[in-house]
Amino acid sequence: MGPKERVGFPAAVACAMGIGTMALGIVFFAREVHHATPTQIGLLAATWSLCYILGCLLLRSFVDRLLPRHSILCGSLGMGLATGMIPWLHSLPAVFVCYALYGLSTSFFWPPLMGWLSTGLEGKALNRTMGHFNLCWSSGSIVGPALAGFLARHDPRWPIMAGAFLYLATAGYIVTALHTVRHLHVGDQAHRDAVASRPSSAATGAGTLLRFPSWAGLFAAYAVLGLIFNVFPLAAQDHLGFDKPTVGLLLFGRALATTATLLILGKTTRWHYRSGQLITGLLAFAVTVGLLPLSHSIPAVGFLLVLVGVFSAQSYANSLFHGVSGSHNRAARMAIHESLLSAGLICGGALGGLLYQHAGYNVLCLVAGTIPATAATIALIMTFVLVRKGGSSAYAPSA
Repeated sequence: MGPKERVGFPAAVACAMGIGTMALGIVFFAREVHHATPTQIGLLAATWSLCYILGCLLLRSFVDRLLPRHSILCGSLGMGLATGMIPWLHSLPAVFVCYALYGLSTSFFWPPLMGWLSTGLEGKALNRTMGHFNLCWSSGSIVGPALAGFLARHDPRWPIMAGAFLYLATAGYIVTALHTVRHLHVGDQAHRDAVASRPSSAATGAGTLLRFPSWAGLFAAYAVLGLIFNVFPLAAQDHLGFDKPTVGLLLFGRALATTATLLILGKTTRWHYRSGQLITGLLAFAVTVGLLPLSHSIPAVGFLLVLVGVFSAQSYANSLFHGVSGSHNRAARMAIHESLLSAGLICGGALGGLLYQHAGYNVLCLVAGTIPATAATIALIMTFVLVRKGGSSAYAPSA
């Protein structure tokens, strides 16, 4: 393991654990402490995603000028400070402000880290490193929901405090690594030269055309996650009679399936540059989500959530690999990946609360099921057009 992996991989585990803890914890906290409605809870999640995407797009030039290790330090410290204030706030608007700062801080962490880890890698080496990265962040996300469920059973403020602690601990680890891990400075001048010479457009550069249907699939997958999982903790308690630890364990199972799928995809290459697996996965995703309203027992709901984890991980891996494959500007492509992911969460989070409050859980799931089905149709059209224009080599990385 190289020096940047020794810093980046543990940081990814801890921050992903913090995000998983915060994502579920904020639902319980907003509802029980501030008596937020489902619509307000959905808008709260959308606020984080909106500020994250704005940070990825509008602050990219500034973040690029920082060395990646300094950027992820600023990001983890900012996330810790922003979330650490939330448990002590007495008004919901103040929570929205801190959650907005939390989203902006997150944009300093993930795209630079992902670009840093993938720099100079292609093919199997790129897939292997991104597979290890996916294993790290998804392992952290496994623990987060379960931790939040058990902590919220005692006090709804505890998951927020735990998330803040994880971010601040990450910042402390990075500071320590900066002084103890050797050869971290290797590549610094190359990074500065690349920033100075690269074009302003993030889309400029070599790559595979399969990134376009992959990005469509990523947006759809995370729109579904935003629709369902911001209100699932509420629906599980109100309509299915599940308690908080059960909700946390169900989301734990979904996260575990995500991790296992990313681990498998990180060790295989048969899916590279193949559009069929992407389209099939999106269609299966649509069917899975559509079946959720028919499931009322813990095993049935748990099984469907496991499938949700599998198919969302497939969309994520497609976007991550095909988005940067052949590209010269990895951090910018990662910013596009994270922006589309966040845009999906924004749309899903904002719409999910409204649908649940005014139409109910069944309608919410049926609407969610149409999103990956639509993305599969778009991906199929893209595939037809791109292959027709480029022939059998349409998806090979190109300049």
